[in-house]
Amino acid sequence: MIKLIPTLLFATAGITFAAQTAPLPPNYKTIFENSDILVMHVHYGAHEFVPMHDHPAVATMFVYLNDSGEVDITHEGPDAFTAQRPPTHTGAYRIAPGMAERHSVTSHSDTDSEFLRVELKRFPPADLKQPVRGEAPVSPTPGIHTEFQDAALRVDRILCVADAPCSVPPTSARSLLIAIQPTNVQTPNGERHLEAGDVVWLPTNAKSPLSLAPAAQCLRLSLLYPE
Repeated sequence: MIKLIPTLLFATAGITFAAQTAPLPPNYKTIFENSDILVMHVHYGAHEFVPMHDHPAVATMFVYLNDSGEVDITHEGPDAFTAQRPPTHTGAYRIAPGMAERHSVTSHSDTDSEFLRVELKRFPPADLKQPVRGEAPVSPTPGIHTEFQDAALRVDRILCVADAPCSVPPTSARSLLIAIQPTNVQTPNGERHLEAGDVVWLPTNAKSPLSLAPAAQCLRLSLLYPE
């Protein structure tokens, strides 16, 4: 759960500040983009301060790639507040409704924080009203497990057995495959090595299944709204 921490607000009488977009710091690196989504790999160093920056008002999925500690996210504006992000765990995720944000980040973690920020650029704004959280599996069971689904979005966790590859069948929805840990994937265009956080875009009605290496763990984010 995100914990809110009271923040003092200060106003300067008679002075109006025009809002300007603060660019993203180098902690955010775009690794994939198309008309539906934008995927950024995010790195917060241990005890790092990340200066004020802006994010757009689109639904966003955060996929956590390592175990790390708490960070404070301090929001600027008339309703300023600080949210405390709790420790993260490898393979967990959170999906947040669209909200424009201007904030800075202060890490209190003794370890770096690595995660993906997946912005859903065309997600129906009326679909998601509350955050959705998916926990990292404690005792993972091999197979394809749907962990969340509504009218616009489905999240599947894909786990392969330790001693054999597994198949990811095509679906009728365009989707994004996210590697939670390093693995190899066999695609119609050949084999690819994926590091943790690498992604593969799967178009609508892909003709062939993918084959994942033994012990692979991935999340598949399927977009169920019209193209």
